[in-house]
Amino acid sequence: MTSGRVNLYVFLMLFPVALLYSLPHVALWGLRSFYGGLVHFMLYFIPLVIAGIFLHELLHGIGWSFFTKRGIKSVRFGFSLRYLAPWCHCKEPLKVKHYKVGAALPMLVLGVIPGLLGILTGKAGLTVFGIIFSWTAGGDIISLFMLRKLDNNSYVFDHPGKMGFYTKRNFKEPA
Repeated sequence: MTSGRVNLYVFLMLFPVALLYSLPHVALWGLRSFYGGLVHFMLYFIPLVIAGIFLHELLHGIGWSFFTKRGIKSVRFGFSLRYLAPWCHCKEPLKVKHYKVGAALPMLVLGVIPGLLGILTGKAGLTVFGIIFSWTAGGDIISLFMLRKLDNNSYVFDHPGKMGFYTKRNFKEPA
């Protein structure tokens, strides 16, 4: 999938993701609570988002490193000046089920957990944080969707320069 297409799909995910978190929050705690949390979050928006983006990539690397022979040494981190974004790349092929763990980890840790905690406690800043970081995991959601029909024990290669992966049928784990 091209970067442009991925970006379009991720952009289109914003409204549904925002509704998924904001509707339960507003139903439980009211619109005033949600609005107040949104304003409060915006005061810290830039440092939170910058830190969260780097943490997002670190979580990918940590997740994948559990399933590699060399651990974190099999994971490369970098920064793209062209896109002003950090990136993470696993240098070893991974079983699909292991790739899924690393792909889903940032969305769960930075998006789903804070979002649910915000909804349950009425802390709208956490709910908004969950919205932002569930939405920024849109590319990971697309990757997970693309992996859904693959055998969990087959292997995928993380693409070294783009978001996504390569597949290879009947690939045997290297000795």
